[in-house]
Amino acid sequence: MSARLPVNLMLVEDERIVAFDLKRQLQRFGYHVGAVVASGEQAISRIAAEKPDLVLMDIHLDGRMDGIEAAIEIRVRHQTPVVFLTAYAEDDTLRRALDSRPFGYLVKPCDGRELHATIQMALARHEDELVVERSEERLQLALDAGSLGVLEWNPEENRLRGDLRLGMLFGSRLLPLDEPWDTFIGRVDAADREHVRAALDSTLVGGEAVQVEFRTIGHPSQVGYMEARVKAYSSVTAIRRVVGVLHDVTQRRLDDERLRQSSVVFHATADAIVITDAERRAVAANTAFTRITGYAEDEVIGLDPNFLLRVSPDPERDAACLQPDAADFWHGEVRGQRKSGEQFPAWQSVSVVRDADGKTTHLVTTFSDVTSIHEARQQLHHLAHHDPLTGLPNRLLFDDRLQNAIENARRNEQRCLLLFLDLDGFKVINDTLGHAFGDELLRRVAARLQGVLRASDTIARLGGDEFVILAGSANPDYVTQLAQKIVDQLRVPFPVFGESLSVTCSLGIAMFPDSGADGQQLLRAADMAMYTAKAEGRNRYHVYAPDMSERANRRMDVEQGLRRALATDSLVVHYQPRVDLADRRIVGVEALVRWLHPERGMVLPDSFIAIAEECGIIEQLGHWVLHRACSEMLAVVEAKAGERLHLAVNVSARQFLGVDFVAVVAAVLEETGFPAAALELEITESTLQATERSRLILDGLDALGVALSIDDFGTGYSSLSILRDLPIKRVKIDRSFVVDLPASENQRAVIEAIVAVSRAMHMATTAEGIERQEQADLLQRLGCQEGQGFFFARPMPLAELSHLLGHGELPKR
Repeated sequence: MSARLPVNLMLVEDERIVAFDLKRQLQRFGYHVGAVVASGEQAISRIAAEKPDLVLMDIHLDGRMDGIEAAIEIRVRHQTPVVFLTAYAEDDTLRRALDSRPFGYLVKPCDGRELHATIQMALARHEDELVVERSEERLQLALDAGSLGVLEWNPEENRLRGDLRLGMLFGSRLLPLDEPWDTFIGRVDAADREHVRAALDSTLVGGEAVQVEFRTIGHPSQVGYMEARVKAYSSVTAIRRVVGVLHDVTQRRLDDERLRQSSVVFHATADAIVITDAERRAVAANTAFTRITGYAEDEVIGLDPNFLLRVSPDPERDAACLQPDAADFWHGEVRGQRKSGEQFPAWQSVSVVRDADGKTTHLVTTFSDVTSIHEARQQLHHLAHHDPLTGLPNRLLFDDRLQNAIENARRNEQRCLLLFLDLDGFKVINDTLGHAFGDELLRRVAARLQGVLRASDTIARLGGDEFVILAGSANPDYVTQLAQKIVDQLRVPFPVFGESLSVTCSLGIAMFPDSGADGQQLLRAADMAMYTAKAEGRNRYHVYAPDMSERANRRMDVEQGLRRALATDSLVVHYQPRVDLADRRIVGVEALVRWLHPERGMVLPDSFIAIAEECGIIEQLGHWVLHRACSEMLAVVEAKAGERLHLAVNVSARQFLGVDFVAVVAAVLEETGFPAAALELEITESTLQATERSRLILDGLDALGVALSIDDFGTGYSSLSILRDLPIKRVKIDRSFVVDLPASENQRAVIEAIVAVSRAMHMATTAEGIERQEQADLLQRLGCQEGQGFFFARPMPLAELSHLLGHGELPKR
């Protein structure tokens, strides 16, 4: 005890003489008496300041508090040991004194050596208690740090006891646990109870420590998990007990579950994920990384993934990820290289992981292969700039290339040449054979044109059967040679679906800067030159000349004026009689449209029918003529009910092969009331090229009772087998075979052949263009039944026709 001397004592004694004597004795033994007080209240008030090592306390003291009460409060509040010095030894006083847990009890008067020995033993005992207390405190702190509760199960009593924390683990109890086994096991999930019992039995039998995890009922979370580590111990009395610790592992289980989920996501995600340390050395990579790059995880561990994948350094990315005050995140598109050496585009995201001090510990890099997006983008770009049918550049891309070519030509003082190509007769093929034939023909034309051009030339499809060719930095000689080569190449028939189709083309040529100062002017000039080539007979090319603008303007005037005429009902129908050559009696009329132009007067169809075909209003025009002729001729036909009188109306191929032409004719007949038996529709030989489709339409018209005739017979390519199988009632011999009669023996032979064929096929014949008496007489002798031409009558208005029919005979010639 020498290390603790002098010992500081407090003396609590209300008799001053006794207190003085005790102080003297204590000092003689080497003790320091720091304070001498006379009451319990004084002792309590001064003990904090004095901090004595031990208190000598009389039990019976003056004041409201005796020594026992003061000792209890001192022990509770300050843990200072108390030794009682009293003259009383009654049992009742002893029992009360025991409640304060004194460190000694001496009855006065006592021997000095006995007092000294008691004080020394009390101090030793207090020192041991402090050691135990500190040990228990350390244990409690350790249990608290580990969130552990101590449990003890006594199999003989079948009770479970535990400390305060164990109580808190079950229902937040604030008291130590002490309850029957059945109460405890009732808190365990029913599915785990047998598992817990088996673990406890195992340690009882084998004596080995066991670990058991189980779920609990009534846990604050939805599912609570406990982990117990227990072992059986035997005491000297041979009583076995199981002691251990219990730990709430709910959060650990949740964390483990999240880790498992994260692991599944890490390996199942479609995006590649690679985790690196602060020095960019890979520490983990997922399955998608291997799938996308071809590198297994063990091939990338310890390496810089960007170096492995040949990803170029990016200062912006590095700054965003490595600077202390950076955003800790970067994303952008990069290009990488697979293990196979194949390049691929990727969308990369880099996130920074920092510790509590803000220091970078890891980098998490994710990237997805965006090759399919790039391919889709390229496809969309191709679709936006190319014709889907032929794969050629479309107008958008061609306009851009034309602008660049003009700028280069202007800068280098060169010429830029443009060819505008339109297929001759394509509409007939498309309308007669169908769009499948037309589309395939366009594809084959495009392929053949590409084979003719230089690599530096550009060909584009503007739509329909129109193509444009750009020859930058070319001289006029090359362009004319190219144009002639294209014309020659397209003359060669195209094999399409087993058929051999023949088309020709009309080409217009324009040059920068001669024909125009910009792309639009060049296109317009080439378009005008193309129409000039068509007007001159097609199957040729033509170079733009300034006077073509005037012709093009006239053509536009005709087109726009014709549209207005249809809208304002400014068209009229004239009728040309058809005559029986034998008795010169009028047996029918042909309806011929006229345009009553406000400035040009009466315009004949030769001036606008071709334009109506080209601009797509021929169907509307044809329907108007059919409806007007049937309406006007109804009264005339009804007046001639006892005589044979037919109304003939021309039908274009486009109108004939249009949408449900049979229904259109039926509707006109119903609306006007015109008799179907008196209507005759004239079609050209070219209309019959689409045999199957034409047959259906012809059969439908024949079912209506409408007669059908072939106009301009002999100028087309009609097959006799086709004529034989179709419900054709009449052929009209073209005026080109009549004009030189009777002088031309060749024309006479042709007419004889046509009449013979028609008679053999039970078809009537009508000759067109009769202008002289001798022509009419010869045609009658050759067997032609009817005639039409200026010799008999010119086309006339309805009123004049009605007067003529009412007069009863044709004018004398």
